[in-house]
Amino acid sequence: MEESVTMKNKAQLYARRREMYRLYVQKLNMTEILDKLSAKYSISKQALRHDWQKRTQWVYDVFDLEPARAS
Repeated sequence: MEESVTMKNKAQLYARRREMYRLYVQKLNMTEILDKLSAKYSISKQALRHDWQKRTQWVYDVFDLEPARAS
């Protein structure tokens, strides 16, 4: 059961991160993004901002991408 809870949490985390990135690409300002997601996911704006600042560490996994390689 613990594994399914972890997978559920990971799925929610990835969904939140994808939504945050999508809102950013749609040109919403960060204040609006933080307000919207903080209320929707019951997480502090500070935690969201910190997670956004670390996006280079998670963006490839969240969108199932491979980093570009030098030729």
